[in-house]
Amino acid sequence: MNDEYSISDITIATPHKVLKDASICISEGRIKDFARSKERDYEVSGRYILFPALINPHDHLFGTYHPKIGEGPYICWLPWDYDLKQSETYTERNKNSPMDVYLFGAYKNLISGVTTVHDHIPHEVNDKYIDKLPIRVIKEYTLAHESSVYDLKWGDGIDVEHKRAVEKDLPFVTHIEEGFDEESLGGIDTLEAYHALSDHTVLIHGIGFSKKDIGIIAKRKANFIWCPGSNMFMFNRTAKIKEILEAGVNVSIGTDSPATGELNILDEIRFGKKVYGDMYEEELSDELIVHMITTHPAKAFRIEKELGSLEKGKKGDLLIVSGDPKKPYRSLVNAELKDIALVVMEGKPLYGDVRFEEIFGNFKEEYTKVTIEGTEKYVVGDLNDIMATMRKKVGFNKELPFLPL
Repeated sequence: MNDEYSISDITIATPHKVLKDASICISEGRIKDFARSKERDYEVSGRYILFPALINPHDHLFGTYHPKIGEGPYICWLPWDYDLKQSETYTERNKNSPMDVYLFGAYKNLISGVTTVHDHIPHEVNDKYIDKLPIRVIKEYTLAHESSVYDLKWGDGIDVEHKRAVEKDLPFVTHIEEGFDEESLGGIDTLEAYHALSDHTVLIHGIGFSKKDIGIIAKRKANFIWCPGSNMFMFNRTAKIKEILEAGVNVSIGTDSPATGELNILDEIRFGKKVYGDMYEEELSDELIVHMITTHPAKAFRIEKELGSLEKGKKGDLLIVSGDPKKPYRSLVNAELKDIALVVMEGKPLYGDVRFEEIFGNFKEEYTKVTIEGTEKYVVGDLNDIMATMRKKVGFNKELPFLPL
């Protein structure tokens, strides 16, 4: 079957620029052109905007469960981890298999418009599961858990992992200054001592960053991932995000896991915008927020040649959102789950409104119907069965609010 098709008569936010009444042609899983296809064309009229599919640059997929865990504020992440391991929620979560929980995380991301996610955990943990998921999980990275005596010793050590990242042109990913104790606050100094701060470095959380830290990060061209929901829940404080942005640092927004963060990337960006407004009494630009979940994480994870924006030759990862074409960026920032109209990965539809049935029908995938926030959707795989299996294992009619079927 020839898989070439186009979506036309739609507003497209690339997101670098906005194209009105435009078309995009997908062929062999990639963007062929911004024109109608001679093979198959689908006109999408009405209140829709097409974006690159979203990138969630920080999640812990194996932590995808609910309710949130913890009684903060904490001085660092470690006492929260003690609370996690002693909680009834943790015991209940572990009645599910690791594969079950990874599926929860994958679908949580998919129904919020995400096709690419970074799962911050050692390769020996997630390599067994990620190829079985409906979305793309970034495989090429090196990592450390963090840079303190509390470090969980992921990887082969900060210096070795960063050196490997530079040699192989990969991202080196680590939590940093996730707390206010003396050990946490020395995180940037530790990375400097290991010569592990560079444009390959991806730093997460940074709630203890000083002005000096921010200056060093900017000088080294390191990347930063902001997780405001998790930060505020655990510490009642978040990073100096305005100062980080003004220093010219490449900033992305990530969810962390639902154990501490917001339910999905859409909730996270809305929460981040509110937190920014509360902190600085000014508005964080909607256009910038969209870049923080598309182009910025693509740059941080060194995948910008393939993903993050809509350009000829890049992978055909698309997101259609129901909203106001005259306000495309605001429409995405304000979008709720019901507004996620179509999600496509490498040309194949994975999730979306039943009104796009003709597009789904042209692909030999197994789809099932689900209802999300009152809107009937198609989704790849059998999400209803996944939820039924979870409820059988935990022994009651458990609800997962990030999968509101």
